[in-house]
This record gives sequence, C-alpha cells and structure tokens, in this order.
Amino acid sequence: MIEFAAGLLVLLLLVIGFVHVSKLAMTSLGIHGEIRADAGMNAMQSTLAVSPDAVSDWESGKDETRFTADDKVKKNEAASASIIGSVVSHSVRAEGDWQRVSEKSVLPFSMAKLSQSPNLIVLMGSVYATQTDRVEVDPFIRNFAYNKEAVAVKEEIWMPLMGGLY
Repeated sequence: MIEFAAGLLVLLLLVIGFVHVSKLAMTSLGIHGEIRADAGMNAMQSTLAVSPDAVSDWESGKDETRFTADDKVKKNEAASASIIGSVVSHSVRAEGDWQRVSEKSVLPFSMAKLSQSPNLIVLMGSVYATQTDRVEVDPFIRNFAYNKEAVAVKEEIWMPLMGGLY
C-alpha cells in the first residue's frame, strides 16, 4: 500500500511538473511576441542604434559552472574591428572599387559605409528590447521539489534597423 501511495505521489509530481513547464514555455512565447513587436516598430522608426557587445569568452560566475545565467562576459572590441576590416577588404578586388558604390544608397548600413569605418554599430545597428515576467510555482511543486515562490522568465531581442523599409 505504501508503494502505491509513493508511486501515485511521484506520478502527481510529474504531471504537475509538466504543467509548470508548459506555463513557463507559454509565458516565454508571450513575452517574446510582445517585445519582438515593440522592437520591430522601433526598428522601423528609429535612427538611434545600439550594437551587441563583441564577446570573446565567458567567465564562470559564483556557481563556477560555465554557460549559466551568472556568467560574466569578456569583451574584445579590438578583435571585432579587425575581423570586420578583414571582411570589408576581401569584399572588393581593389580598394578603389569602393568609390564606384553610390554614397546615396537607400540602405541604412551598407558595405561602403562599413569600408570607411569598420565599426560594429555600422554593421549591426540594432534595437534592443528585454522583458522579464514571473511565473508562480505550484504549491505542490514548491513543497516537494522546488522551494521558490516564482520563477523569472526573461526574453531579449536584438532587432536590426530597417531604415523605414520592411
């Protein structure tokens, strides 16, 4: 009889766990849709761009486990400029070929502009949006498996600038 009760308890815990994971997934999808719409509207209208950090590596955080949320970014902007410069210089046969490209391009960020200034923001002008929501943990899971009242679900979006064009 005790084995049956324990098995029933484990089965109930699994079912409620699946329900909780589905709540987390639905919250994540909802947040993602909202901030993607906001970032898209800003990308169509905005001329103010930001660029993502050039990450060379990650340093593990307090939990000393790599690739977790508490890791710290190691930045290397110099390496990104040299990589971009290398891509630009290999995009044409001769340096004078950039003079043939019109400066009045309708594109907000073109290779001609990138050849003049190998800057990451020129290459990847973006709009950044983020949002975090909390999902309450079911009391049954809280008592038996995960002693937290809520779980934070965070989504981030980098939307490229479109210069008024879609």
